[in-house]
Amino acid sequence: MTVAGRGVTDFAPAALLSERTGVNLSREELARSASQYEPCLSAAHVSLYEVGARVPQLSTLVALARALGVEIRSLLVPVETEDLARLRVEGGVRQRDLARSLGLPQARWSRIERGVLIPEPALLRELAELLGRPFDVVARSALHTRRRALRAPARPKRCGTRAAREMTMPGRRLAAYAP
Repeated sequence: MTVAGRGVTDFAPAALLSERTGVNLSREELARSASQYEPCLSAAHVSLYEVGARVPQLSTLVALARALGVEIRSLLVPVETEDLARLRVEGGVRQRDLARSLGLPQARWSRIERGVLIPEPALLRELAELLGRPFDVVARSALHTRRRALRAPARPKRCGTRAAREMTMPGRRLAAYAP
């Protein structure tokens, strides 16, 4: 689960449509109701989310869930095992705010959420309390996050400048050194 700079990637457009039609709300009514929590939400936005042309940001997803009277998880793609980022999103908490509540710098929490750092059990207990989730669910999610990070391919190291990268590329010759 990732929260991209432009929205929650696990958002399920069909779930939004299903929840909205299930409570007999029009797009306009849902937008008006959600605007109590997230200003500037229009029926056009709701339509774009439902057809998958746009992905809502976390604050918008929280507003839509509140307006529909459902949990955030019902608007996300179902998964077998949740990672730490998904638990945070389901709790409707921004990364910065959660890190602050835990007394950590955001950069450190980001590394924990990506599985780069292993959180201490005391931190997981505090996280479980903040998110209102059982400790075993949070601990299992931390383990899943770490395993996923270890399976991910390592990103190649980049050289500092384009010229340096070009000089190290096999089979490529620089014009200045060509015979």
